[in-house]
Amino acid sequence: MLSQFDDLLLLTADDGASAPVTSAPLGQAQLADELMEAWHQERHERIETRLYLDQARALLTKILADGEVSNANRRRARRLLLAIEAAGPGSGD
Repeated sequence: MLSQFDDLLLLTADDGASAPVTSAPLGQAQLADELMEAWHQERHERIETRLYLDQARALLTKILADGEVSNANRRRARRLLLAIEAAGPGSGD
């Protein structure tokens, strides 16, 4: 994948005035698309996981500060658990 970008950079004019556009061979373009899609999915999952952890931390902190589980916090916990389970495989393990 890097060689594809290196080749494009080598074709670029030195003064930056123009950049020729070339098409990559089908196999390389498809591979680049697959790698970008995998990166995007992994990035999305990490962000989503981080958001759930932040929500769980806030909820647990509130429960501990209150000293009991209120009906509102119980509902928040249920919604959070459902969201985590819906996030995909491995989330509820």
